[in-house]
Amino acid sequence: MKYILLSAALVFCFASYSLASPFYSPNKYQQNDWFGEFGGTTSMYINPAGIAEADQLEVAGGFFATISGAAMQEYGAVVFPYSYDHTFGFSFFENGATVIANDPLDHGDYMENAYIFGYAYRLFHWLAIGVNLSILQVDQFGYNKQFTVGGDFGISWNPINNSRLGSLQVGVAIQNLMQPVIASTDPDNTETPSYGFVAPSFFASVDPKTGYAIPSNLNVSLFYRGMNRALEIKAEASIVDIFPEPTENSDPAGNPANEGKMLATSFSGTYFITPHVGAKLRWTKEGYPVIGGTVNVKDVSLFRYLSLDVEMSHDDIIEKKNRGFLWNVRAAARFGDTREESIGEARYRRLKIEPENDYRYAMRLYLNRDFIGASYAFGKVQTKYPTFHLVDQAAFYKGKSFENMRMHLAAQEIYRDAINKYPNSDQVPKYHFQLMNIDYKEGRFSDAMAKHQFIIQNFPKSDVKSDADYVAGQIKFEQGQYRESIDMLSSILPGNANYFYARYTMGIAYSRQEKWDEAKGSFNDILSYQAANQSEKDLQDAAKIKLGHIFFSEQDGVPQAAKYYGQVTNVNSPFYEEAALALAWSFLKFHKTKEAKPFTQWIIKNRPNSYLISEAYLVLGYCDYLDKNFRAADKYLAMAIKLTENPTISKEQKDSANTAFGNMKEGFDSVQIRALDLARQLPTPRVEQKRAALNPDFERANREIETFADFQQRVIQSDRFDASRQRVLGDARLTKAIVSTKLAEMPQPKGKERDDGSFEVDDLDLDDL
Repeated sequence: MKYILLSAALVFCFASYSLASPFYSPNKYQQNDWFGEFGGTTSMYINPAGIAEADQLEVAGGFFATISGAAMQEYGAVVFPYSYDHTFGFSFFENGATVIANDPLDHGDYMENAYIFGYAYRLFHWLAIGVNLSILQVDQFGYNKQFTVGGDFGISWNPINNSRLGSLQVGVAIQNLMQPVIASTDPDNTETPSYGFVAPSFFASVDPKTGYAIPSNLNVSLFYRGMNRALEIKAEASIVDIFPEPTENSDPAGNPANEGKMLATSFSGTYFITPHVGAKLRWTKEGYPVIGGTVNVKDVSLFRYLSLDVEMSHDDIIEKKNRGFLWNVRAAARFGDTREESIGEARYRRLKIEPENDYRYAMRLYLNRDFIGASYAFGKVQTKYPTFHLVDQAAFYKGKSFENMRMHLAAQEIYRDAINKYPNSDQVPKYHFQLMNIDYKEGRFSDAMAKHQFIIQNFPKSDVKSDADYVAGQIKFEQGQYRESIDMLSSILPGNANYFYARYTMGIAYSRQEKWDEAKGSFNDILSYQAANQSEKDLQDAAKIKLGHIFFSEQDGVPQAAKYYGQVTNVNSPFYEEAALALAWSFLKFHKTKEAKPFTQWIIKNRPNSYLISEAYLVLGYCDYLDKNFRAADKYLAMAIKLTENPTISKEQKDSANTAFGNMKEGFDSVQIRALDLARQLPTPRVEQKRAALNPDFERANREIETFADFQQRVIQSDRFDASRQRVLGDARLTKAIVSTKLAEMPQPKGKERDDGSFEVDDLDLDDL
């Protein structure tokens, strides 16, 4: 609306009793209703549903007065729109008059104050309802001081609202549906005032001897705005006193003769000469004309809208009422966001800001490797923001969180659910690949290859195709199908995250086929690119060692092999000990025992749990044998034999670990299912309590699965070592036999021995041997 005053539809529930003294005219409708005539500029005259049209926080105030100041009414009001459907309002009115000096009841002035609380609800964008609760404070010349309450109900209908036809608003309301009651006092009692609360009535059910009810009125209004918001026209009609009180002239049915159910009408119009200045004409319900003007400004300092209305008249023009010149001033201001702006901001926060913040929080947990927290946080994003544009990625990372905790059962369920829930998402190929990868991790190679075939047929141009090819290549490698493995891995090009790993596997596959030049090419491909992370740097160290091994086996290739081994300089590299042992062998091959020993001694001292330590003792034994330090050689070779005779991890240990894992797997699956269920729920206090209760079970199961996974890695390393164990054992026994023969021919030396019969490497005095 052009003018939505905050008092509109809140204020006018007591308009019928303002300005005149109900003490002298208890049953008459108060036609001098200036609050009703001038207090609202919406079409909803005396209609609480009218505040539904308020679009911003709005504050208004005004007054009406006679030129003499003998009578005055003031009011202030505020309307607060909330969301799209709700509007709240409050208004305060003061209505008073100065009494005549020689009045026999001259005990003070006459006063009526009203406090009105309103609420409107928008049922549809074109229909709203509203209610008012008014508290009326009355002071009749100091004698009748009381409080009473009343209530109104109204409907607002907006059948037309467009730029071509304009806007038409229709309002219907019952004013004082719950009627405030004014208690009667004895006119002859000039000494004892009356105080207290008076209960309201319905349908004028008040005994005339005890008081009277403020009339109930049926109000109908039409408000039209058109001509590009330049013209406003309002027509109002009120049926006054629709529930008349019984009087002495009533018929048997209680209908008063010639009283009540009067019709009062008014018309008004405003034409805006400019968008900020308008002229106003009005014909009031009391039957006299009013002229006035309005000015407004927008977006001034704190105000989004500021208006000032001034209207004036003389109510003796048509009928003499002895009030003379009358005038009305009203100001209104609007603050803050409109409904659309507030709702838009809330929707923006709900649909974009809040989900993005929650998504970023979940991603931080994921990157910090708090995978259980991340799974819950990504689950919240999925559940709370189903239309969020990253919800499909949230599902992906929720599955990855469970997968990183080795909760493959839960991860598979998440990926399958995401495939069904987001069939058009660009994440769908990733869901299928993760399912393939889980099959690969759990050794279901045939299932993984079937999923690989599905991916290359349905997503041949997706980013995950190269990832699927990489996993398929690894499967073929583990199955010993080296040519097929190379064919799949060769399609992975530089720049792909798996490029280094694919080339490394290709190098190993070529080596096992004894295609040495091709193997060298694959390993050199790894060295020719800049590593992007520590894992790739470690893989470059591994490639240098593999290249060294190839050259080591070639005639006259040991110097080149030693060159590659020597390039592995980072002692923290997981491949440094292998490079150090290989360098020791390289020097040993040229009988440079002095250069070879420091590398083996470093392994023995710094990597006591390494699978290469037995071979380090073997090399150290060879060095002492070549240096003719037979006693030391004998001790080192004995240690090599001792460490090599039995597998690092026995079959019994493997069986025991597998049995233990099988026994705990059922419980671990149960934990996965419970964790997945909690990840699908919003973090309410009850859900948080369930998550906290699950944590001990989860942590215990996670520790067990991590322990088993670590054991499996040791098994892999042990199995790899087992291939060279017999070689080391055979070489150590043969050399020790030779050394024993040499020792039998020599006198026994003195030396510092450990309890196990070996010598301290650092303290061993080789000159005494």
